[in-house]
Amino acid sequence: MVTTAREDLHEMTDEELFALVREKAHEQAFRVLYRRYDRRVFAYCLRAMKTREAAEDIFQTVMTLVFERRGSFSGGSFVAWLFTITRNQILNAKHRQRLTVDIDMASTQSDASDSTGRDVVLEDALKKAIASLPEEFREPLELKHFDGFQYEEIAEMLKISLSLAKVRVFRAKKMLYESLKPYLSDIQPAI
Repeated sequence: MVTTAREDLHEMTDEELFALVREKAHEQAFRVLYRRYDRRVFAYCLRAMKTREAAEDIFQTVMTLVFERRGSFSGGSFVAWLFTITRNQILNAKHRQRLTVDIDMASTQSDASDSTGRDVVLEDALKKAIASLPEEFREPLELKHFDGFQYEEIAEMLKISLSLAKVRVFRAKKMLYESLKPYLSDIQPAI
């Protein structure tokens, strides 16, 4: 029997919490899940959409859809399902707005005020190199290294095989290294 005392909710897995949300529209369980993932989902939206306003719109839509479509969750990883919804909303918004794929990684990753001149140049080159990657390579790389997902979760979200997820991240790193060679004369690749 699953208990739902406030302190017990924080000890439950994502899937256990979402079972309460799905079966009983349990608001406290939804709040716990919301707090677990709000920053990661918003950061993902912000990197993809580039503006805070667009990211906030997508974020609100995603959280509303997660609750409204709770009955369509068919099991598996809750976080993969959550980020699949997020990804789909981002793609829909980009399609509607006809945005180009140009990700601003540094806005959520570093504080330029404490960087040396070389770091700023390298950071700018990295942003441009990541933005220039084909989406099939850029997206798995971002999910792995900026959102902290495991390869299994990436494969599930992108609906590709586990081995293909690993290959795409590896190739993306290799492409980045090639693009950044002029800036990395003293550094060997950590692929």
